[in-house]
Amino acid sequence: MIKGTYIFYEDGKEICRSNNVITKFGKRFLTNFIAGNITNNRKDMAIGIDSTVASEDNTRLGFEFYRLPVTVGSTDIQTSGGTTTYSVVYKTTLPQDVSGQINEIGLYPSVKSSVNNFDSKFISDFNDFLDWETSTGANPSVSTSNMKIGDNILTMSSNSTSAQEYKANINPLDISGYSVNDSIKLAYYKNDTNLASIKIRLYSSPTAYYETTITPASGTGYKISSDILLSTAFGSPTGSPDKTNINQIGIVITPNSSTTTSVGMDGLRINDEDTFDPIYGIISRSVVTALTKLAGRSVDIEYRLDMTF
Repeated sequence: MIKGTYIFYEDGKEICRSNNVITKFGKRFLTNFIAGNITNNRKDMAIGIDSTVASEDNTRLGFEFYRLPVTVGSTDIQTSGGTTTYSVVYKTTLPQDVSGQINEIGLYPSVKSSVNNFDSKFISDFNDFLDWETSTGANPSVSTSNMKIGDNILTMSSNSTSAQEYKANINPLDISGYSVNDSIKLAYYKNDTNLASIKIRLYSSPTAYYETTITPASGTGYKISSDILLSTAFGSPTGSPDKTNINQIGIVITPNSSTTTSVGMDGLRINDEDTFDPIYGIISRSVVTALTKLAGRSVDIEYRLDMTF
């Protein structure tokens, strides 16, 4: 029997323990590792905010926001009541400057079989309100509640009863290697039921951009969009955008007719969905009972893979 458990410690005291599901890829990876077909033993741990039930069919975290390397790998052999348990133990530490709510955690290999410059990427954590402004120079408001990533959430509002766009300049992003089967995902807080849509625009110039539309989930509260395929953005661009030079992001808030609305923006990422790598994928995933990681405090994480023969 094989059982995996993630354990979180703060100041040496256990604060959370969560069992995992070993994925189909993980079972194949561990089998190949024992057979000597995988020679690199480096691992990463990743944390995210999606609380969707863990499944052996998972290929990645639902919404990852931070990843770090495993710093310690060791074994632990214990005998009790005539039963011997053999454990592989991986350890790492979340640094003090990382903050957010941890709803999921996963273990990954650190190395891929090939270099891919168009891997999954975290595009924005909406941390600095000064990065975003409307055409009139207005910034979104800042809230220190309802966020899951970082210490705040940015509230973007419609322009009374019409749509309003907020833009932010970014370091040039090359998306030319992403296909129509890759996706965009948004984490946001829906403040009211007046929201008709959220549009995400990827600009290479003020008049040339790719656009995709997110239809918000019903009700209010924290939401994570479904995977929005890039086919919806690449299929009908405005102007002639340059995929190799996306230098600005636009967020358009559109209300229902004759209403106003506001949305808390928390995280935006792009996911590489169509690249197959035989030695890379999520090995195990665990859904954690909401654990808040505060800035200024480090948290140690231990993953124990227990094997009973």
